[in-house]
Amino acid sequence: MEQGKTEGKNYGSQRLLDTKEAAEFLHISERTLWTITKSGDLTCKRLLGSVRYKMDDLVRYIDGLPSESMNKKKGAA
Repeated sequence: MEQGKTEGKNYGSQRLLDTKEAAEFLHISERTLWTITKSGDLTCKRLLGSVRYKMDDLVRYIDGLPSESMNKKKGAA
């Protein structure tokens, strides 16, 4: 295989996900994914008319979200 060419859904050593796969990975709807993408908080690649997301970009987006403690008691300060 020639250098620089991609095979299947891989981009170099990175997996590319389509919109449905990326939304499922993030556990959100495709519409919400598109809203996040349009806001500039998440980047995508366009390949021959289709949209693809790099797995590293999805993980980076998740890592950038604020953390929340699930141990908070109602009414506690």
